[in-house]
Amino acid sequence: MSENAMQSIMGLIVNAGNAHNSQTAMLTKEASGEHIPVTLLLVHSQDHLMTAITYIDLAKELVAVYEKMAQK
Repeated sequence: MSENAMQSIMGLIVNAGNAHNSQTAMLTKEASGEHIPVTLLLVHSQDHLMTAITYIDLAKELVAVYEKMAQK
């Protein structure tokens, strides 16, 4: 994987990881009995997080495929 592609993907992974950690903290509070109000904004942000994580995985696979094609 090229250095530039790897840096871009790593930046995405770090940001998604931070969002995932926030989500986990919220879930832990809920599981401990602290009520977390579910708003449309919360549901929307969860949707965006799941989509972002999916696209990060796809980007890593696409970079790997193109690198294999470039070697041939």
